[in-house]
Amino acid sequence: MTEKQWMKCKEPSAILHFLDKQSKRKLRLFACACCRRIWNWIMDGRCKWAVEVAERWAEGEGDYLKVEKARVEAGHGVRAMDQPPLWAAYYTLPSTIDGNLTNFDKGNAITVMAHASSAAGDVDGPESIEEKGQQAQLLRDIFGNPFRPIAIDPRWLTSNVVELSRAIYDERAFEKMPILADALMDAGCDSDEIIAHCRGDGPHVRGCWVVDLLTGRE
Repeated sequence: MTEKQWMKCKEPSAILHFLDKQSKRKLRLFACACCRRIWNWIMDGRCKWAVEVAERWAEGEGDYLKVEKARVEAGHGVRAMDQPPLWAAYYTLPSTIDGNLTNFDKGNAITVMAHASSAAGDVDGPESIEEKGQQAQLLRDIFGNPFRPIAIDPRWLTSNVVELSRAIYDERAFEKMPILADALMDAGCDSDEIIAHCRGDGPHVRGCWVVDLLTGRE
């Protein structure tokens, strides 16, 4: 895949397959972001709770017992209503093998992604194809451009930049990304890629590569 293909690709599975080893956290947050795109179609509170637990688990929060409880409850939900949005939510959680929680990999992410896109309509229908295109945008927001790796200059990490970045992440206040761009420029940031990403149309979600860099997340 070339850089031009990466930027234009509307097939998220192709992007995932191209990615080299990537953060399990980012993969799980991508899966959760796919679910939040179809949030209104997840018609079971237990399955929505599963996504919220999965997000916290991705950040190292929560414990094994809570994950297991959420998985069991979500399982009841999908058995009650066998619908793609519910399955997407269910598969954001780690499973267990011999009592140990499994890692989240590309295969898991593709499973969630497929259920989420099929929630929009027939697999090859226009709605599903459009949803896949949005999922590809989420991947670019989370993983950035692998052809142009960016390093943060410590001088850009002023108290204003760091506090704003943390608030954006904690509060999901991604509408403040343009304000973050202004703060970065005031701090001397000269990265066109970072500024353009902050001022772009998005989407921006938890795991956004710029916010992760500024808050020290991987």
